Amino acid sequence: MARAKTAQTMVKLVSAAKTGYEKWFSINRSSQKLNLILYDPRAKRHCLFTEDKKRKVPDIVGKDYARRHR
Repeated sequence: MARAKTAQTMVKLVSAAKTGYEKWFSINRSSQKLNLILYDPRAKRHCLFTEDKKRKVPDIVGKDYARRHR
């Protein structure tokens, strides 16, 4: 019997400073790609951390401010 997917998933964030330092975060599956500025102790400064692996994320539906649907 197949198991149901949980609402949360673990993602690995890798430092953009190419030091190999990584952090793990638990996020909702339906959230957008995660990019954070965090402290990298190997580079001894704050760096951009991006998601390592590709995952399917839902498209952002733009808001219709002109109200063209009326």
